[in-house]
Amino acid sequence: MLEGKVAMLTPHGDPLGRIGEPDIGGQCVYVRELAARLASDGIGVVALTRDRGQGRPREEPIAPGAKVVRIPCGPQGFVPKEELFPYLDEFAERSRPYLKGAGVIHSHYWDGGYVAGRVQDGRLWIHTSHSLGKLKRASLPDEGRYRYAGRIEIETEVYTECDRVIALTRRERDDLVSLYGVPREKIAVIPPGVDVRRFRPSGDKGRLRGKVGFPLDRPVVFSLGRLDERKGFDLLFRAAAEVIQGSPGLRPLFVLSAGTGHPNERRERERLEGLVEELGIGEWVWWLGVIPEHELPAYYEAADLFVLPSRYEPFGIALLEAMACGVPVVATVHGGPSEIIEPGEEGILVDPTDTRSLARAIVELLGDPGRREEMGRKARERVVAEFSWEMVARKVRKLYSEDA
Repeated sequence: MLEGKVAMLTPHGDPLGRIGEPDIGGQCVYVRELAARLASDGIGVVALTRDRGQGRPREEPIAPGAKVVRIPCGPQGFVPKEELFPYLDEFAERSRPYLKGAGVIHSHYWDGGYVAGRVQDGRLWIHTSHSLGKLKRASLPDEGRYRYAGRIEIETEVYTECDRVIALTRRERDDLVSLYGVPREKIAVIPPGVDVRRFRPSGDKGRLRGKVGFPLDRPVVFSLGRLDERKGFDLLFRAAAEVIQGSPGLRPLFVLSAGTGHPNERRERERLEGLVEELGIGEWVWWLGVIPEHELPAYYEAADLFVLPSRYEPFGIALLEAMACGVPVVATVHGGPSEIIEPGEEGILVDPTDTRSLARAIVELLGDPGRREEMGRKARERVVAEFSWEMVARKVRKLYSEDA
């Protein structure tokens, strides 16, 4: 039996941060939703994150029985996760008072794992990586790879010292075994989830298109995510150019929702805008800022197709959200989507670096409304059956109890 509360360590990712703010993404949604579902089952949760100095309260409820505590450490204001290491020992020491009564430490990402190694004090320690440094390093140009040496060293130490590792996919489990030497029996495969009550089809796409401003007379290809080269939006735009040139009768609109809150994101936006101009597809591309979370279901459902073009994607919560809204998807074959989508059933998997194949998949689905409708129906069914947060929380709770 699990005794005491669960302490989740997520230094860079505030579970209650606004999606689109720097370093606020899928990991934050994961911690927030998992904490809320565990609390609804009577398990107290405290999620410790770094105080970014934005005037947010020191403690803030996630749900009854679960809260966020923001720990001040390092300089005032936002610090990119890549630059957070010098302040993690301070974070660890200032976290200790909030760990009283915690029977389980659940760390997230390498920075949370580093902190857990300093404060776990014999407690059960579960770790979720959310991404692997060795895979990220391999996806970058040579000049960017040196930055990952310290992170990989920390990850290796975390996997050695923690009690169990949660892998989001079977592929991630295999990578942990082959790249880091983690014993297979130490790894539990538990995917993230989606709120299937909030992300669901309303059955009124026409009304929603008017509500969100999508044109009624053109198909819409929707994508969203951080402005990061690894997300592959440059590949999507190159594929868009091929779609436009090769199938002029389709007249699709490519909509991208992404934030520019960090200098790296602003630089990537400038790079992508330059590419759009170079390709001559400006009138076919619509840029959106970060969409408020409560409005996201309408945007997903209003689209004809959702595309996830990442060079590598550990899992892809946005993919699950789109599928839950009954939208067919075209997604990268590199990473977690290959375990979510049965090719040809809920969507199509492609290598996005082969932009011709990506373009061909987009054209194939945009040209076949009946197939899109069937895929969207199957996508919704798959998510409800396998990826609800209630199901995920049940598996995590069992892991806590089995190892307690």
